[in-house]
Amino acid sequence: MVNVVIYGDSIMKGATPEGSNRYRSVLPRFLPRLAEKYDLDVTNRSRFGSTIDRGYAMLQKDLQAKTPYQIALVEYGGNDCDFDWKAIAEAPEAEHKPKTSMADFLHTLETMAENLLQKGIQPLLMTLPPIDAEKYLSFICRNGLSRENILKWLGEEQMIYRYQEMYSAAILKLAMRRRFPVVDVRSYFLDKHNYTDLISADGIHPSEEGYALIHRAFDDFLQGAMA
Repeated sequence: MVNVVIYGDSIMKGATPEGSNRYRSVLPRFLPRLAEKYDLDVTNRSRFGSTIDRGYAMLQKDLQAKTPYQIALVEYGGNDCDFDWKAIAEAPEAEHKPKTSMADFLHTLETMAENLLQKGIQPLLMTLPPIDAEKYLSFICRNGLSRENILKWLGEEQMIYRYQEMYSAAILKLAMRRRFPVVDVRSYFLDKHNYTDLISADGIHPSEEGYALIHRAFDDFLQGAMA
């Protein structure tokens, strides 16, 4: 049996919207099947809203406790590349920065991977599932934030998609440069003609059908890795 730990945010919690302000996890539908098929003992340390800084702090505590993991999946970026949309709506002419800059995000991600390797734990990275910019902008503005002002700052709504894609591409580049294994989840979404059905109503979490694709991506990866 291989001991695996997951460090991530709500994506690896399996969160998908259920109603206006509620989320449910679809992870129980998929994770146990992978664990049984590949003889994995999985500990999920993912937390809603986590940025990579919170993940790094959690990892340091775990490493000090000498946790017995052999593989650590590190999945962050979705919250790191997000913005304070209320501040943007109130002052679209001002400068606004993401929760974690690209440089800081990559530095911390690489540091986490190096710390894991130093402890004999194999880091496993993951690209980000894509978002639906139109849905996400509507979700951002659902409680009255000025869509006009947010669009004024963005330039056009697809800028939200492109900015998130930039972080995902950076994860893939880091993995290739350092030869870290990576599950390219994003590529499983982009050629699908029913793409919008794969993203939930909030625009940022996969639908249940989208999580089925993530399951397939991990299944394919594990099948190749353990062949």
